[in-house]
Amino acid sequence: MKKTTNIIFVLTILFAAFGTISCKKRKLNKSTVTSQDNAIAEMVFNDAFKVTEDAMKENGLEKTGLNLSSIYNACATVTLTPPIGDTTFPKTVTIDFGTVNCEDAYGVERRGKVIATTTGYYRDAGTIISIQTDDYYVNDYKVEGTKTVTNNGLNSDSQTYFTIVISEAVITYPNGDVASYESNRIRTWVVGEATQGLLGIFDDEYDITGTAAGINREGRPYTMTVTSALRVAILCRWVKQGIIEIAPEDLYARTVDFGDGTCDREASVEINGSVYNFLMY
Repeated sequence: MKKTTNIIFVLTILFAAFGTISCKKRKLNKSTVTSQDNAIAEMVFNDAFKVTEDAMKENGLEKTGLNLSSIYNACATVTLTPPIGDTTFPKTVTIDFGTVNCEDAYGVERRGKVIATTTGYYRDAGTIISIQTDDYYVNDYKVEGTKTVTNNGLNSDSQTYFTIVISEAVITYPNGDVASYESNRIRTWVVGEATQGLLGIFDDEYDITGTAAGINREGRPYTMTVTSALRVAILCRWVKQGIIEIAPEDLYARTVDFGDGTCDREASVEINGSVYNFLMY
């Protein structure tokens, strides 16, 4: 009888443990943390590139006529070395937002520096732009890593396209959580390439395809593939449309839909047939 009682006790413990693990896994399978972390990484590094691109345009390294202060409320001080009168390359573009958060015209707060080195003019095929950060924060998310942008010239549709590689990226959340991220993308200039002057920045839009990988803030590795091109616009702080598939380790793959092209922070993620809505930062 004692032996039988012991077996029943052990089986009870095993079933209880299995039930706990299964419930935990089901809960994790519904989690949108990985999708949110990937979206945040996309946003902050798109922001770093946008800031760099705008500064280059203002300083004659692309289009003319941009007033950087009109977008960033005079938050940023831009330094070009060697100065624009010197035709020597490479040039270093330093965009300094200071040590205290400064809010731009669209409600985004930044502090710290974005530092870019460019081998040529933004529009020239073969130009390589390397972007790094120095104690840089976007809405109190600390952004670290390197973004390398290579101008590949024109594609078969006569659109300028870029190879974009993000390496050793670390995003530190306002509460101290940490996520890492790397990606390899193609960014195609689909709207606004032909316009000049002030409109030369305000109408720019790009399509992004490619892959990424990271570790979310819970320590779970994941991979990501763009299955429908992501549309980003200079005048929108969020991804406007597109679909990606994210595969977190040991969990169901999930599909993230960024919408139909409307500039808003809403997105949805489908996990094993169930759809959950979430907001981008």
